[in-house]
Amino acid sequence: MSKRALLVGINQFQGRPEWLLRGCVNDARAMSELLKQFYGFQSDEIYTAFDSDASGEGIRAGLAWLFSGYDGDGKDVRLFHIASHGTQVTANDEKDEEEDRLDEVIVPFDHDWSRPFTDDQLRETFTAIPEGVNFTFIADCCHSGSIDKDLLPAEFDVRPRRVEPPAAMQARIQALTDARFSAEAQEIEARYSQALTGLTFAERRVKERGLREQIKALLFAERKKKMVGSERHVLLAACEDVQTAADAFIEGSYRGAFTWSLGKAITESNGNITYGDLHGLSAKALKAGGYSQNPQLACNDARRGLRFLNSLA
Repeated sequence: MSKRALLVGINQFQGRPEWLLRGCVNDARAMSELLKQFYGFQSDEIYTAFDSDASGEGIRAGLAWLFSGYDGDGKDVRLFHIASHGTQVTANDEKDEEEDRLDEVIVPFDHDWSRPFTDDQLRETFTAIPEGVNFTFIADCCHSGSIDKDLLPAEFDVRPRRVEPPAAMQARIQALTDARFSAEAQEIEARYSQALTGLTFAERRVKERGLREQIKALLFAERKKKMVGSERHVLLAACEDVQTAADAFIEGSYRGAFTWSLGKAITESNGNITYGDLHGLSAKALKAGGYSQNPQLACNDARRGLRFLNSLA
């Protein structure tokens, strides 16, 4: 059996002082301690990359190390945890398979809008993981540009873990999103045209707003699955795409609210917890703490009942 974990925490971003976060490095360090205390990880089984070490190339080097050294006995375990900003860009590749033509992006230290680190690149890496490996991807950042605002009160001392794309890209994203929503709404409306007959203008507007929310939920579900890249893997994400992932002062230090909630659930269960229960207890901890984000779990049913970071064999 082999175990490896890549832990990335980025508070500072090259040439971008306005993007400063405060809890990401603490998140990676806290996750390292959890792995050692509850899951038997040794120091040489944990690869950490903080701030300038977590450039695009630095993260790729970490991933190359993470996805190597397998024993191949069905007991290999791999974890990739990243705490940083997230954002969204329009897809450059005309053959990009995502129907909405948008890419979710993790933000490394040296983020470049012209060469972003996209979900397509992650998916290509993840799909090469051999059968029999239990791989978990934990993302404590926002993976969508559709966040409207931070919903938490000012006294929480919170910063959202997302950056806004440049104005021109925001306009392209909005145009693509509106076109997708419009096409979906037209299809649904045509399907239920009889039910719409006789509605007033105001009633139709209410129904259209409802359709938009349904489509948002549908798109997010699709993106969640694409971020993982395979039914064989597990994604734990900090929030829905219409919410913010909080970087906040919690219990005496700056932390990501999601990573803090995971640590709380792991500690209280003494590490003996399934993926499904970890997700559920994390959601309860966030709600009890006053955070509006809803963590997401994407995996097949069998993985929901598997103990966190257990081997598959």
